[in-house]
Amino acid sequence: MKERVVKLLGPEARWVWLSTFHSFCARVLRDNAEALGFKKSFSIYDDSESMALIKRIYKDLGIPEAQPSPAAAQSRISRAKDRLITPDGYASQAKDFLEQNIARVYEEYQKRLLKNQAMDFDDLLMKTVELFEKESAVLSYFQNRFRYILVDEYQDTNHSQYRLVNLLAQKDRNICVVGDDDQSIYTWRGADISNILDFEKDYPEARVIKLEQNYRSTQNILDAAGDVVTKIPARKSKKLFTEKAEGEKISLLLCGDEVDEAESITEKIRLGMIHDKAASDFAVLYRTNAQSRALEDSLRYKGIPYTIVGGIKFYERAEVKDILAFLRILVNPADDLALRRIINVPKRGVGKTSLEKLERLADEKGQPLMAVLISSLDESGISGKAGKELEKFVSIMNDLSSKMEELSPDEIAARLIERIGYLDALYDEGTPEADVRADNVKELVAGINEYTERGESPTLAGFLEEVALITDIDTWDDSTPSVTLMTLHSAKGLEFDTVFISGMEDGLFPLQRNFDDSSDPDEERRLCYVGMTRAKNKLYLSMAGFRRRWGDYTGGPSVFLKDIPEDLMEVERFNYWEGYGAAARNSYNKRSNYAKRKTYELELEEFDIDEMLSEGTKVLHDKFGQGIIISREGGGEDLMLTVRFERYGNKKLMAKYANLEIIGR
Repeated sequence: MKERVVKLLGPEARWVWLSTFHSFCARVLRDNAEALGFKKSFSIYDDSESMALIKRIYKDLGIPEAQPSPAAAQSRISRAKDRLITPDGYASQAKDFLEQNIARVYEEYQKRLLKNQAMDFDDLLMKTVELFEKESAVLSYFQNRFRYILVDEYQDTNHSQYRLVNLLAQKDRNICVVGDDDQSIYTWRGADISNILDFEKDYPEARVIKLEQNYRSTQNILDAAGDVVTKIPARKSKKLFTEKAEGEKISLLLCGDEVDEAESITEKIRLGMIHDKAASDFAVLYRTNAQSRALEDSLRYKGIPYTIVGGIKFYERAEVKDILAFLRILVNPADDLALRRIINVPKRGVGKTSLEKLERLADEKGQPLMAVLISSLDESGISGKAGKELEKFVSIMNDLSSKMEELSPDEIAARLIERIGYLDALYDEGTPEADVRADNVKELVAGINEYTERGESPTLAGFLEEVALITDIDTWDDSTPSVTLMTLHSAKGLEFDTVFISGMEDGLFPLQRNFDDSSDPDEERRLCYVGMTRAKNKLYLSMAGFRRRWGDYTGGPSVFLKDIPEDLMEVERFNYWEGYGAAARNSYNKRSNYAKRKTYELELEEFDIDEMLSEGTKVLHDKFGQGIIISREGGGEDLMLTVRFERYGNKKLMAKYANLEIIGR
């Protein structure tokens, strides 16, 4: 952006301050920090340094790390600073014991930042506003210095940024903001959409210029995206148009499960590359990072290079590596590296000293760490909480190890995660980041479940070997053309020839993490609009009839699909039964519950399994084994089947709950 300004203005550009809000504030504070009690050489703490300080405060104040977690405290303090709420102000609003603890931490945190002559990222904004409000001469200087204020992406500003801009502009009122309220997708990190919606109230004399011509997408894509976002009641009216051709219709891919969905997307990409498109022409967008797992597996299997933007590959994520380390110990108790990784995960009070004691004893006995834990923990000198927690850990691992033969790999993984309390520890953090990590853990179990279902003799060792081979060869050269995988949030501001938005299912997109905590429905609509308008020429939307999300079915088609007019969208099915091989056909079971559509609306609302569960169909039941459907009663969700099983005779089963696997006709 600086280079473009220089080209436009020439030498005069040197007088322009062009920067992010944070760098602007840091520059202001370097010259004026002494007015706030800081030296000009103050340090700027990043998130990890901020967290380290908060954890030290927890320890010094004697606050248990679950009341609330340090991560939750860090998040709440950050949000308070976004809203320019001081420690005293936060304490006065504290409603319960947890908020009172956060207030104590917040107050001490600010004291220690000052003592250390440091500010965190939120302080850069908050302290600059404080400076301008406290020192009128400093504010006057910068008001005269900057007579014209220009702000880009105004819809993404938070309250402290809003206040900063208005302080600078209040003298001459020469302010120009650029933004699109339909692209406000960062409320979860403090952005306030009312800043742009209420701009004319703040500046009644403002002239509003609508930039409605779009230079990226076809008209069909713009119309469809517009139909999704127009359902938001509070928004600026606009009608996007383009001089490009009308373009292809949007394609809706109806798939059986997330594996089917990934394969259908991969196949579309493969065919596109055959017809002279580059891998870099394609982007696959998703609502949660956990969705990348099936997509990565499918692209890798087909040899199509991909790059993940804004994240790391699924099996390289810390939470996934943690669970894999636990599983590795079950398979190979001599794996000291795996044990060292998780010996204090989730936190069980086993610190550096305890680990050193254990390692010394293992060296003396010439045994692996796990063997020492099992047979000689009382000799290690580890006592107190750490000793008791290690005893519990050994008991859990011994119990699971004894069940390795009778339980399937996915059942072992699910029990492990539950018994060690991994998900509970993440939920206790109470942050959006922890929720994402929890989704990734659930997705790992879904992947093990998929491996179990498709394998002839699935074992935990077999799964770990498969993953090890994947991670060993999964090293694409970032400089080579590749398919881009990213979350919808990461895609903002980018564009691609062809875009896939996967997971168009209610509960996933729009996202709902649990029954009591839904994402803002209006912001979810804006996120969908942003994703759709990343496509220049072709847009695919995909959904699965069944998705492994910790054993949950999907909530049916996304409401966003129903907002798109029929004449803008064509429906395709990825067919398991024709041309995709035995592996795909065998995987068609309880996960696939869609059928031919009778009308456009009916297809989006109902996934009827009648066509697949016809008389004469051979099925497999978890308990009764192999059988054949001999009669049917009712239909839809009330469909009742009579199945003749080889060993158990005739059984009447409700199709919706029978979990039948179709194995032939």
